[in-house]
Amino acid sequence: MSETIEIIAENAQGFEGSPALAMQLLRACAAAGATAAKYQLIYADELATPDYEYYEQNKELEMPDDVWLEVVEYSKKLGIEVIFDIFGSTSLKLAENLGTQTVMLHATDITNFSLIELVAAGPIDRVILGAGGAFLPEIERAIEMLDPKRVCVMLGYQGFPTPTEDNQIARVRYLSSRLGEKFENVSVGFSDHSLPDSNLLNSLSAMALGAGATSFEKHLTISQVMKYEDYESAIN
Repeated sequence: MSETIEIIAENAQGFEGSPALAMQLLRACAAAGATAAKYQLIYADELATPDYEYYEQNKELEMPDDVWLEVVEYSKKLGIEVIFDIFGSTSLKLAENLGTQTVMLHATDITNFSLIELVAAGPIDRVILGAGGAFLPEIERAIEMLDPKRVCVMLGYQGFPTPTEDNQIARVRYLSSRLGEKFENVSVGFSDHSLPDSNLLNSLSAMALGAGATSFEKHLTISQVMKYEDYESAIN
């Protein structure tokens, strides 16, 4: 499926539960020229049970629905799209109510068929499908379940620091060809977690572009010195 190039500024959990920081990150994403700004739409109960050691940390990342509405409304003024990572029915429903055009399913949910079915049945038109280390049959089954929605299969090794050889640009080329032949509604993206001082900071995504990727995701932070969540592989 032919698409224009998409640059996603990944804020993830970098807003740390602060409405002001979420807005500041949005302004930074727009100023950087990104196509979209992405946030993880966190509800602790979708990610963990109360006895989990980081449950309260996840709880601190929750923000009222009205705050997310303000983020989306502000994004329209800035001319940048907002994309949400969703992790369950609650975050999905909020994304739908906010009029979100694109959501992302994390790689750990690629076999979460109940969640995939909910996304497939809803009004959101486009899904970024995190593939991580998923097997090809798992990727293809998820795509089939999401049909006829537009799907971007997002590749990339998510670890800090990312060993160069684990990025596997050849996988981008293979899946771009394989999935492009089999599905009309599918594109491939690349999530770059190279470190800010890496000599691959720009060239890695350029190689993925040459291999067939059309969507690119890179973590963004206000300042590395502040050490906000996920700052390790984020660029200023």
